[in-house]
Amino acid sequence: MQERSRYNEVLDQKKWEVLSATVSGYIRSALPVGSNAVNRYFGLSYSPATIRNVMSDLEEMGYLTHPHTSAGRVPTEKGFRYFVDHSDFRKRSGSRECKAISRIVDPLLSGASLTDLGEVLSDIVIYISKTAGYAVFVMETRTPVETRVVSIEAVPLSGRHVLVIVVFETGQLLKKTIPYPEGIGWAEFRRIVGKLNRIGRFRTLNEIRDDLLAELESLSRAYAILLQEFETISRIPDFKLYGASQFAKIPEFAKATDLKSVFEVFEEQVSLFGVLKRMVDLKGVSVSIGSENQVPGLDVCTLISVPLTRSGAWFGTIGVVGPLRMEYDQVIPLMTYVSGRLNAWLSGLDPEI
Repeated sequence: MQERSRYNEVLDQKKWEVLSATVSGYIRSALPVGSNAVNRYFGLSYSPATIRNVMSDLEEMGYLTHPHTSAGRVPTEKGFRYFVDHSDFRKRSGSRECKAISRIVDPLLSGASLTDLGEVLSDIVIYISKTAGYAVFVMETRTPVETRVVSIEAVPLSGRHVLVIVVFETGQLLKKTIPYPEGIGWAEFRRIVGKLNRIGRFRTLNEIRDDLLAELESLSRAYAILLQEFETISRIPDFKLYGASQFAKIPEFAKATDLKSVFEVFEEQVSLFGVLKRMVDLKGVSVSIGSENQVPGLDVCTLISVPLTRSGAWFGTIGVVGPLRMEYDQVIPLMTYVSGRLNAWLSGLDPEI
């Protein structure tokens, strides 16, 4: 799991134990946690009076807050961040949930090809949503300039326009209607497409473009125009949100305005794409809490996400979205397993020649 902590403090053992118990109690109950509850349910070897004093210290340090006049406290974003960064979730890697999902994932990946990626991801995240009890999203990046090409086809539409179809190894199709370059008709354009197929099979559009640019002086204007079209290929990601009904079970989203803001982020997609793109270089499982998401509407959410990569290309991201009070000890091990299994599968795939 990647740490994203902005805080350099290291709590002593007593403060850490009280903070950990308070966070865990709040995650379970969604209610402020008092010193008696910490003492009773988490078996700490401190008296309730000592725990109250430690809680006061943690509140002054910004890890806890006091929402009401009662003695109960709840974690702040800083408290959740410290809890996530300093908990050892590896002990849960052999949990019942992880063993159960392995029985789902392994058969799905056995014999699957890259063209099955979308279907495989959908099946996996639906299971994660049901198991974890949170909404789950899939984002396929639609960045074909970094994905290998199976073939390039062209279909004449009229005397002035042609439809270019690029088929990628993921099974994705890119369709673009372009005008014929000046002085070029269908016969000449078809010849150009034939050459692109000869030099470009199982290479990325970036690689095809770079090779053609190296010979640009000797190329016809038709090649140059086609290169310009490659430069304008859409990078709009494809988002799908599964298990949205899970939000209705979470007290933090009881306010319609908060829920509306979250859904709007997923509908607009562009800002969320930026958040997930920043996490790609972190590798593994990333946990982004509240304001760390840097997107209005997601400041009441935690995102636990996994980037999917192959040969340096970002294929997409899957993630769990829920409240700051997420069951981290369940979701992080689950997503850690899925991250390792999916990325190992992607890396081991051979071109489908």
